[in-house]
Amino acid sequence: MPSSKKKKENVPLMSMAGLVRYYEEENEKVKIDPKVVIIGSIVIIAVVIVLSKLVPI
Repeated sequence: MPSSKKKKENVPLMSMAGLVRYYEEENEKVKIDPKVVIIGSIVIIAVVIVLSKLVPI
């Protein structure tokens, strides 16, 4: 391949309909398993429902 074609493939287009690339690091500070988030959400929902039945406002 000609070198000019290689250069064009590596350069991101500036006019990509307003889309911007964000390069985020792979090493995040806090990693939570999705199962923990789902179970925690269900527990919080259950606690709110039980409390709303016990303490009428």
